[in-house]
Amino acid sequence: MKKIFSILGMALLMASCTEDYKDWANPFSNAPEDPYDISFTASPASPIDFATITDKKVLLFNSTITGPEGAAATMYEVVLSDESGENKASVEVDAEGYAKVDELETVVYGLYGRRPVARTIPMEVGVAINVNGASVVKTSTTTLTATPNAPVIEEAYYVTGSINDWDNNNTNFELTNGGGDVYENPIFTVMIPGDVVSGDFEFKLTPKSGLGGDWSKCITASDVEGKFATDNAGGNLKVNYVEGAKYYRLTFDMLNQTWSSDALSFAQFVYFIGATDGWTNAEQKLESPNFDGVYTGYVYCADPNGWGNEFKFQKVPGDWSTEINSGHMTGGITGDFADGGGNFKANAGEGVYFVTLNLANNTLNAARINNMNLVGDFNGWNAADDAQQMTWNATDYCFEITGAGVNTNGWKFTANNDWAINLGGATLDNLVANGDNIAVAGTTIKLYPTRKTSDKIYCTVQ
Repeated sequence: MKKIFSILGMALLMASCTEDYKDWANPFSNAPEDPYDISFTASPASPIDFATITDKKVLLFNSTITGPEGAAATMYEVVLSDESGENKASVEVDAEGYAKVDELETVVYGLYGRRPVARTIPMEVGVAINVNGASVVKTSTTTLTATPNAPVIEEAYYVTGSINDWDNNNTNFELTNGGGDVYENPIFTVMIPGDVVSGDFEFKLTPKSGLGGDWSKCITASDVEGKFATDNAGGNLKVNYVEGAKYYRLTFDMLNQTWSSDALSFAQFVYFIGATDGWTNAEQKLESPNFDGVYTGYVYCADPNGWGNEFKFQKVPGDWSTEINSGHMTGGITGDFADGGGNFKANAGEGVYFVTLNLANNTLNAARINNMNLVGDFNGWNAADDAQQMTWNATDYCFEITGAGVNTNGWKFTANNDWAINLGGATLDNLVANGDNIAVAGTTIKLYPTRKTSDKIYCTVQ
């Protein structure tokens, strides 16, 4: 991108951009006042469809210059805007108004995403016109119509195959991208429990619009390993059986039309059981979101009965034959937990701890949450704002605060006056480490971090 038309005040248009620009002030800084009665108009060129265009260059606008004989454009500069007009990007063009297709495509994707619908894009055009050896600067506004190149992506897909009797009414195995714009996040996944797989299995993917008997839109195998075909054009997709696999993860990149499968030997959760609730309920849990044996989360450790602030984990809640104890941690126990002689011990006393349990290398680390804060636009993103500290409610297993001032400009939860441990998310019912900024306003906020009553970390805002 380039900073353009400084002498005309156009630099303000680029205020939201952060890249380095070629300064056009020098070529135009000595341009005289226009004594020649020259006019310049830019008008729309033909619409551009990136899916069908074959040329390496494309005309962005039609240029009309009126004035003395011989007046001609020597250079152009083009700036495109998004729908809000707040975000802008320049496109390099030649002296005839042509841009490289690949560079233009990148700019359009950056401003509008890849959803394959025609976009009418505001365009500002500046031109340096040579007349009788002098250079005169003119500007004009017009629009560019462009359609991004991308396949149609639906909001959900379903496995239809040998594991569900090829019933494409069946929605047991749904692939989703976790919500949000499917063109911003085109990766769709599903976890298939190992106990429903008894051997190699074959399948197709049925899009949501095809449920109920329409096979014409199914995703199938292609002739290229790791790629898939659309519109039911190929054979069945296949996954090989792996003895002992607890899950089969299917991952489909709907934009690049690739797919993969992974057999996973770790379960999704492990469960905390200990003195906190009298060694009777394994309700708090840690999650391994990638099923790779690395479990993280928050647990509340207490000793209401005076038995010692100790605990274990279980792979199956309530099943002591699946316990994970301190003797399993051959890689070491670090941080605020310690070896309690078979049990784990919360060395830092009663409180909430952020825990990382790695069953792949048998290590355990914990950090006590000394304080949980709100941080966001409303307080200048100050992670150590004492006024925004939350209080732990041991009855409801939540951090809470009243009189908060969070707003829709974005905020998160941080721990211990630092960003190392933080929570955010696109939705309140699924908060994750280093997640998106939360954009919900309210004054009474409760954070439920231990997954005691839900498989997800979540909060409420009122």
